[in-house]
Amino acid sequence: MSSAWHNARVFELTMCVVAAALVGWLMRRKRQRRSTAVAAGEQAGVPCMLKWPAHGSRWRAGRVLIGAGPLVWKPSFGKQEAALPAGLRRTGMRSPSLREAVSLNPRSRIVECESSYGEILIAVMPEELDHVIKGLESA
Repeated sequence: MSSAWHNARVFELTMCVVAAALVGWLMRRKRQRRSTAVAAGEQAGVPCMLKWPAHGSRWRAGRVLIGAGPLVWKPSFGKQEAALPAGLRRTGMRSPSLREAVSLNPRSRIVECESSYGEILIAVMPEELDHVIKGLESA
């Protein structure tokens, strides 16, 4: 092995570690801003996946906007925001099944909700779970 090859590998590894640290710091900072906004009663978008029979049978990526007023679903791609049904209430919480884990992050938690339109499932990461539960309770 040449010294130049070794130096290149060390440089690559160092750059990967720096990039990972930067991404982690940015994610933590964004999560902290979201928590501060929710605590202050301001509207904040919590990243999640939603499965709502009115919008098809697939999991859809987006954000649940929590804050003053009703909960609103804002998809990552395509259609405009949609207010979640009034009277939406949490009926359970669980981990994703093996089949669901293919579409979702296996670490996520699924909040099962019931409404006049039927069952609505919200998959959210554990760090954001309290925001969604408090949002459902206050809506």
